[in-house]
Amino acid sequence: MNSNAQLNTFVDLIDDPDIRFRKFFEYNTKIEIDPKYSIEKYIRSGRQLIRMANVYYSEQDYFQAFILYSRFAVLYGQNLKTHPDYSKCNKTDVSEINRELNTVVFPKAEKLKIYIKDLFVTQAKEHRTQNEQKIFDNNEIDKNKDLQQNEQEQTNFENKLTDSVCNIEQSFKSKYNFRQIILPNDTIEKFLEKAFANTIQNVETCGILAGKLNHNKFFISHVVVPKQKGTSDTCSTENESELCQFIDQNDLITLGWIHTHPSQTAFLSSIDLHTHYGYQIMIPEAIAIVCAPSYNQNSIFILNEEGFKELSKCNLNGFHPHSKIPQLFDECDHVLKDNNMKINIIDLRMISNLSNI
Repeated sequence: MNSNAQLNTFVDLIDDPDIRFRKFFEYNTKIEIDPKYSIEKYIRSGRQLIRMANVYYSEQDYFQAFILYSRFAVLYGQNLKTHPDYSKCNKTDVSEINRELNTVVFPKAEKLKIYIKDLFVTQAKEHRTQNEQKIFDNNEIDKNKDLQQNEQEQTNFENKLTDSVCNIEQSFKSKYNFRQIILPNDTIEKFLEKAFANTIQNVETCGILAGKLNHNKFFISHVVVPKQKGTSDTCSTENESELCQFIDQNDLITLGWIHTHPSQTAFLSSIDLHTHYGYQIMIPEAIAIVCAPSYNQNSIFILNEEGFKELSKCNLNGFHPHSKIPQLFDECDHVLKDNNMKINIIDLRMISNLSNI
C-alpha cells in the first residue's frame, strides 16, 4: 500500500542526484495491473487520478503532482495494455486517455521532472559544501566534540531537507503514513436514516463515499446511494454508469463506501473484503464504514498489509473463508470526524434523471 502522505525522496542518495531521481521515480511508479480489477474501473479511476494530480499542481505541491502524473503515464500509457480485457476497452475511453496523456500528463510531468532534478542537483551541491566546511572545522576542534556536533548538524540538515519536500502536518500520525480523511460527523446518522426502510426488512444498504482533495487531505462531502439490490447479507450496485456520471460531473473523488449489516455486527465479510480491495487498490486511504444498527455498532475499517497481500492472490467469489489470524483489516486511524461539516446524501434510487439534481 503506497500512500502519498509521506514521500520517500531518497535523501540517503543526496550526493548522486541522477541515481536519486531514478530511485525516486521507480519507487513511486511501481504499479502492477490486477486482472480482478475490471478495465472499466481502471478507466474511471484514471479520471480521478488526474483530478488529484491537478489539485496538487494548482497548490504547487510539485512532488505529489509529479508522482500522480507519472503514475498515470505508466499505468495508462503502458501497463493497462497488459490487462486481459484491454481489447474490449471502449474506443472513446482509449481516445480520452491518449488525449489526457498528450495534452496534460506528458507536458506537466516533463516540466516537473526538470524542476525536481534541478532541486536534487542544488541539494547535492549544498550537501557537498556543508561537508567541506565540516572537514575544515574538524581540524580546529576536539574530535569527540566535533563528532557529536557533526551528527547533530547532519540530522538537522536531513530534517530540513525532508521538510522542504514533504508538506505534512507533524501533529497527525497514521500507522500506514496515510493522508488524513475528514468525515462529517453526521455521515453515519444521515445514511442510516436513508437505509432505515431496508434495515427494518433485514436488507443491506450501501453508499459511495466521495469528496475532494485539498492540501494533502481528503474531505468527504457526499454519500451517493446508487440503485442497488440487497439481501440480508449482501448488497450490489446497479447502473454504475449513472453513479460514475454523478461523480465525474461534480469533480469528486471516490474515497470508499458505507454499508449496513442490519442483523449482524460490524465487520468485513469475505465479500466486503473483496469489495473494499477494489477501492483501496487505487487510493490506499479509501475507507469502509460498516453500520450495525441492531448492535449499535459503527466501525471504519481499512485493509492492512496482510489483507492486501491475501486478497491480491484470491480469485474466489461469493462467501468463502479467509485468514482470521492475522486479521486482514484494521480500524482506521487516519479519519477525523468534523462537527462543522455536513454530509450531502444523494439518493440515486429516487432520481430518474441526473439533470434534476
